[in-house]
Amino acid sequence: MTRQGEETRARLIRAAVALYQSQGYHATGVAAILTHAGVPKGSMYHHFPDGKQELTVAAVDWLTQEMIGRFARAADGKVAADKQVMRLFTDTAAWVEGHDYTQGALLSLLAQEVEAGEVALRTRIAAAYRDVTTQLAEALEAGGATQPEDLATTVLAALDGGIARARAQRSTVGLHRAGEMLAAVARR
Repeated sequence: MTRQGEETRARLIRAAVALYQSQGYHATGVAAILTHAGVPKGSMYHHFPDGKQELTVAAVDWLTQEMIGRFARAADGKVAADKQVMRLFTDTAAWVEGHDYTQGALLSLLAQEVEAGEVALRTRIAAAYRDVTTQLAEALEAGGATQPEDLATTVLAALDGGIARARAQRSTVGLHRAGEMLAAVARR
């Protein structure tokens, strides 16, 4: 793929992520993604011949790699587990505020909207949750946490719920409090 082709593909993925996070999966049409990405219609089917579901799988893969990379860097740096947890909630709160409470947690939003017949997408979302949880658990363990798998699962669930609550209340207080409580658990 040419550099221009890679950039077009990346623009489509970023546009899909932004629109799904703000509008939801089913409310986001291909035309809106193309407009947001600023690419012609043929680009979508050139890069994603199977259409929106294939693009969405790529968006899930992109987000998964972003999250895994973040957690792998924390593991490599042996960042203390409580600092990882607090930073994750603080960064998420800043992200939600920075987007004026318009963006939701992509995996959570997709998991709630994807229908049973969308097998490839449903399977990829489940795998993304598993992969992200595993990498976060490894990072937390490297940072000294006991029961890192349980803590990772709880942290990610609290983030999903905290983002939804922040959007509804237009406040990140819940995210900050959850981060503080879970950071205290990570210190034990």
